[in-house]
Amino acid sequence: MSVNRYEYFQRIFAAQGDKPFILLDNGKTISFSTFLGNSVRLLNFLVAQGVRAGDSVVINLENRVEYLELMLALCIGGVTAYPVDPAVNVKQLDKIKHLSRASLSITSYAQLAYSLDDTIPDCATQGDMDFPYLVVFSSGTTGAPKGIVQSARNFFDAAQAFSASLGLTADDLTLHNWPMFYNAGLFNLFAAPLMAGGSIAIGKRFSAKHLDLFWRDIQHFKPTSAYLSPTMAAALTRTFRFFKHKPDILAGTKIVSTSSILYPSIKQEFFETFGVDMIACFGITELGGSFTVGHGVDGAYSVGKPIDGVLIDIDPEQDGEVLVKSPYMALGYLTEHGEINAFDRSTYFRSGDLGRIEGGELYISGRRKDAIKKGGEFIQLTEIEDLVLGSNLCDECVAVGRPDVFWGEVYDLFFVPSSPETAVATKDAINSLFNQSLPYSQRPAEIKAISDIPKTSSGKPIKRVTYFEGVGGE
Repeated sequence: MSVNRYEYFQRIFAAQGDKPFILLDNGKTISFSTFLGNSVRLLNFLVAQGVRAGDSVVINLENRVEYLELMLALCIGGVTAYPVDPAVNVKQLDKIKHLSRASLSITSYAQLAYSLDDTIPDCATQGDMDFPYLVVFSSGTTGAPKGIVQSARNFFDAAQAFSASLGLTADDLTLHNWPMFYNAGLFNLFAAPLMAGGSIAIGKRFSAKHLDLFWRDIQHFKPTSAYLSPTMAAALTRTFRFFKHKPDILAGTKIVSTSSILYPSIKQEFFETFGVDMIACFGITELGGSFTVGHGVDGAYSVGKPIDGVLIDIDPEQDGEVLVKSPYMALGYLTEHGEINAFDRSTYFRSGDLGRIEGGELYISGRRKDAIKKGGEFIQLTEIEDLVLGSNLCDECVAVGRPDVFWGEVYDLFFVPSSPETAVATKDAINSLFNQSLPYSQRPAEIKAISDIPKTSSGKPIKRVTYFEGVGGE
């Protein structure tokens, strides 16, 4: 039986009633019923400004609880949301406004207000959940960012399936410390706990420069669930000695790794420091978000088993590319004319990732673009990075492939030394590591020290930018 958009969410929120849904760092809480009421009042305010079902709204805001209330309000109202990074420049923002044909662009919370009218507007009860709800722009780590259009139904159905596989319940408290414009910030840290009937603690957005705020939020909220990218996990592990906390500070928290490959060396170092096994999950925005869930004792590079409804296959003729068929697949890509270039839902989606399936678990070895063939020999660059990171010779590193006239393809290794003064010694040590560990054919063409590795908002290295910025390094 089809239900309208308000009925869809009213059932979810009514089941929890006055239970705290949002926890704030000032000690205040917002119940499920109040959160839904706030979203309805926000929607009534937007309707009074002329926003209608079928319209588009660009959201260019920093993290706040009102962001999440706004996202729910737009969904109930049948309005397409375009969340964008607050750090985008004016030219990029104008381009998104043009593509979206937005009836409203929200760049300040001063543009929002809770209407005194708390009645359910007509737009909330007209139409179901199959409209294009969310346009998320990819990170652009291997090319230009793409606008990925997802329906409301697939988005929240995928979140429900993921939360069930992860084992989230109404008793769980998830720490929200990721960018809210980012897919993980909306899917993993908002929609998933909501569909499980759990609660969300609004913490400070993760920053490598302010790791003390992460530990403060862990101590203050005591979440049962938190998400870290591998880069975040490595930063916390290698700086923990500077913070006066007990090693078991994360004992009661389920730590989920997402955003990029969880290297065995990072996972092991995290366990040795905190006594907590990181749980890997794997997702692709085009397929609805995270669609596999592991457990703490999975093998190296395992991302676990697929969630309910998702089918995974491997293409041996394309170096082991991972193929996925998902009922939660996005509608398609946004074209340069603001239309939807629909995905073919009858075939498997080519992920661009390389992997294998063993015992029902998916193992990811890297992107196809992270694998090179040097003189006909296959080299997986993620394994090179794991070797260097596991040596603790440097803070960060990336291996980047490039064409070569003689070999066909080679790769360069870029690393961040602990200080500029140690760059030469670190380079020599890494070179020695390669000489001892790898045959000549698998060693890098160049080893270069750089001051910083450019990353996306979630901490994922942007290799194409790293290469161009590091070519003239040293």
